[in-house]
Amino acid sequence: MNTSKFHQLCTAYSGAQDNFEKYKTACHVMAIEIVKELKAYYEVPDKQFSLYRIDSQKGFSLVHPSLIHAIRLEADHYWHFGIGITVCQTLESPREELILSHLMFRKDSDGKFFIKSGHNPKEFEIIKGDSQSYIPFLDLLFETIIESYKTQMQQFFKTKTTRKLGFKR
Repeated sequence: MNTSKFHQLCTAYSGAQDNFEKYKTACHVMAIEIVKELKAYYEVPDKQFSLYRIDSQKGFSLVHPSLIHAIRLEADHYWHFGIGITVCQTLESPREELILSHLMFRKDSDGKFFIKSGHNPKEFEIIKGDSQSYIPFLDLLFETIIESYKTQMQQFFKTKTTRKLGFKR
């Protein structure tokens, strides 16, 4: 049976939609793994961790605990989302600081994943299911946070402060 050109166009469109849904699902699953690996490697308590949606002006908007509300695909072909780690002098201390970091990852045409942060252009390959592959990126992010405390003068007048990595004050 001969199908019309229009029917063929509709079939092609449907196939493209199905492919994108599979790609999107794979990337959402990877984002969940990224968060899991980061929290485990840094040993961040759940109550000290938060997720953020990054807007077009690089602003952070707190989202509900589900990562699906934070992750967003941009024109640069990276999935973007923000994380927040609330640090304190002690867990009982009222003084705390929220460290915000913009994370970006992508999946290439070979199915490989790459990650970087919004404040450092260096990209790292990460392998789904391989915790060791995350370590170089997580160590760089850790060192960036530590370095920010050494080099950025901040006045701690308030009980709660915020530190955005890669943003000038």
